[in-house]
Amino acid sequence: MTGDSRTTGEIAASTAESPSSLTTPPDASPATVTRRRPGGRAVGLVLWVVGGLVLAMTLVRAVPYDGVTPLAQIVGVTPWVVPLALLVAATALAVRRRLLAILCAVALAAQAAWVAPFFVPGQGIEADAQGTLRVLTVNAYFGQADAAAVVRLVHDQDADVLAVVELTADFHDRLEAAGIEAVMPHHLDAKVGTGSPGSGLWSRTALTDPDTTEWSTFAMPAATVDVDGTPVRVTAVHPVPPLPEITGVWHQEMADLARRAHDEPLPQVLLGDFNSTYDHASFRAVLGDRFHDATRTAGRGLNLSWPVGERIPTFLDLDHVVVDEGMRVDDLTSLAVPGSDHRALAVTVQVAP
Repeated sequence: MTGDSRTTGEIAASTAESPSSLTTPPDASPATVTRRRPGGRAVGLVLWVVGGLVLAMTLVRAVPYDGVTPLAQIVGVTPWVVPLALLVAATALAVRRRLLAILCAVALAAQAAWVAPFFVPGQGIEADAQGTLRVLTVNAYFGQADAAAVVRLVHDQDADVLAVVELTADFHDRLEAAGIEAVMPHHLDAKVGTGSPGSGLWSRTALTDPDTTEWSTFAMPAATVDVDGTPVRVTAVHPVPPLPEITGVWHQEMADLARRAHDEPLPQVLLGDFNSTYDHASFRAVLGDRFHDATRTAGRGLNLSWPVGERIPTFLDLDHVVVDEGMRVDDLTSLAVPGSDHRALAVTVQVAP
């Protein structure tokens, strides 16, 4: 009995002197075990790099200015940041990088708020509505598009007005040979020659008060059409693209377009290749508090129109129909044009709801 008591006492003393020896491995402390997170430093570093990209892209979209490189070139990919932000936020939360998860969740909320309106259906137009105008915009890609296919689109879409940018003299002749004048006998163009400067308007009804003022690098002709008694000013839009070496020119032409549009007292429809997306501050400046983008108003998703080809997926929405506030839009259709690097866009506009 005496020996048993002495052994029990020694065990109790040993336990009292080293309480952690029964719960912690010999080569680790409790603090080390607590700090260890899934994935280790390598995963954390990768997450912060990708998360930093998400945060930077969100900041670029939030800045109300895009007249410099690289802002003008990268802000257009804003919608594609949404799935990336969701992935980083979820992964960061799973591996207990809580600060990064919170920051990416905030970025995700902002990105979703910018993209969501494109998926909320608009009011549309009633079937028997009066005062409607069906418009079609086509980029002829330096005149290389299939002119006969464009004339077929005019017929198929029952278009009232056609705007063609990158209109060349050769493409103009091929449109006429394909019969454009039989369905749209009224025509106006400017800077038609070779390359991308030329633009033109065709219409089923008279084009009055034509304006071919050379205020921009690429032509942006405008004229007035009568829509059931309402005069509507129509402009074929095509500013230069925001390439790094001419970003300032693009920004100025967008500002000039905004000024001219807002100074025009008549109801308006502006259509063409804006070389900008809704995420560009310069495009939203054109809209201001008067105009709205038909694609966003229709609420049927993003109208990705460029580039069209086999090597690069179509990922930017550069082609738009912009209408006066109060006008309704419906039947927005994205269309393939053989030979063009842009998809065409057809929209029905109710000019006097």
